[in-house]
Amino acid sequence: MVLKDFAWGALSAAALAAGIFSGTAQAFLITNTGMQAGNPPGDLYEVKISSTDVNSSFDIFWNVPSSASSALTHDLAAEMTVSVDAFTSTTLDLSIAISNTTLLDGGFKANILSFGFGVDPDVVPSFLTSGTTFVTVADGQGGQQSFPGGFKGIDVCAFAANNCSGGSVNDGLAIGASDSMQIRLTGAFGSDPMAILMGFPLKFQTDEGSYEPAGAVVPVPAAVWLFGSGLIGLVGLARRKKAA
Repeated sequence: MVLKDFAWGALSAAALAAGIFSGTAQAFLITNTGMQAGNPPGDLYEVKISSTDVNSSFDIFWNVPSSASSALTHDLAAEMTVSVDAFTSTTLDLSIAISNTTLLDGGFKANILSFGFGVDPDVVPSFLTSGTTFVTVADGQGGQQSFPGGFKGIDVCAFAANNCSGGSVNDGLAIGASDSMQIRLTGAFGSDPMAILMGFPLKFQTDEGSYEPAGAVVPVPAAVWLFGSGLIGLVGLARRKKAA
């Protein structure tokens, strides 16, 4: 009977979670555009933000496997959380926390020198609070607002050294380190504010060359955590019944 009760409870929890997913609007609209850019090439994502997304967050992950280049002997990785703090017709405030999650291996250096994203409509970026490593924010390089790796239309680029294109490896975000900042985007977002963030390039400078991957965007719906907590609670309940 305990197993039967537990199975029925688990199915009920799954049905409840399914209802939550279908009945609750997901934060952000995240789209894989089907286009690619970067070194090595990767899929380009867009994130549509509205005023309903204030106090919500999304994650971005960058990965460069060692198989991407004959010169590279280490996998490279980074992750970033973007939180929407405030959104009006003229300003979009974002909190950004970025980490270099490449695995430390001896004296190998793989520092992050810059990262960024495009924005529609066009914006002017500025720091509300700068990072410790990323101390300058501007648009991309040149008339097309380019970023290393073939990215174009990059309205926002935060960098640690000379400019968006790079600089000394020693100035970048080192393996295992993190940085955080708050950026204000100023633009014409409309009376019902809307913006699209896109591209999400990042520059690794390493002992084995430079690499500029595109970021993969991942939503983290609150319902996932609710569903997980519900299942954990059901498992605990079943164990208590069995012990009794």
